[in-house]
Formats: sequence, structure tokens, C-alpha cells
Amino acid sequence: MLYRKLALALCFSFSVCLNAFAQSAHTPASGSEERKAIMDALRVPAEKDLGRKVIFRVDHLRVAGNWAFARVVPLLPGGGEIDYSRTKYRTQMEEGAFDAEAECLLRREGDGWKVLEWRFGASDTETPIWIEKYRIPKSLLN
Repeated sequence: MLYRKLALALCFSFSVCLNAFAQSAHTPASGSEERKAIMDALRVPAEKDLGRKVIFRVDHLRVAGNWAFARVVPLLPGGGEIDYSRTKYRTQMEEGAFDAEAECLLRREGDGWKVLEWRFGASDTETPIWIEKYRIPKSLLN
């Protein structure tokens, strides 16, 4: 009986994990409340990191369940490009190891979104690490 309960518990855990990886994803429409809430959440670490107000050019945005993944490029509020030579990223730029695209992982908490990962300026990706660490649905990356 104990083995049967243990086997059922393992099967249930396995199916929960599979469902997390198999969740379908969507891209929130431009101008939607969902997209605005995600961008507002991303604005907090972006503005702290860059020391200025920003808007985003969205290169990739997917939501699956309570997860969101985005690749965004911060821009000046008028839509112009940021001069990164006047930021803490100057040296990275000079060394050719700078990418102005941010990769971001968020999780819905209550009525809002919480930024779990904000990776900016790096010329590589950490998404394989995030998949493993958070068990996020792979459909977020498609």
C-alpha cells in the first residue's frame, strides 16, 4: 500500500512537471492590459539599471500560465536610442561585449507581475539556466 501511494505521488509530480513544460503560450497584444502590466514591471529594474526613464521595443514576449519571458530593448521615452557610452556599460561596449537587448523572466503574483530575472548588457543568454532553475514552460521561448 505504501509503495502504491508513493508511486501515485511520483506519477502526479511527474505529470505536474510535464504540464508546466507543455503549457501553450501567447503573445499579449500591443496595447493590452496584460502587456502594459508586464512592461511596467520591467520598467522598474531597467530604470534602476540605466538611471533614466525608458520605454521598450519588444522583440519577443510570450506568456504561459503565470510565466512571462521577454526580450526587450530599452529606448528613450521619445523612442530614441540610449547612448550607452554614458552608462556603466561603457567598458563592455568598448570591448565589444555589450548587447542592448534585455532578457527577462517574470512570474504573475496576485494581480501583478514580479521580475525574477533581468539580464541586460550581456552578449550571451541564460535561458537554458532559467529553464532548469525555474522549470518554466519551454513554449515561452518560441
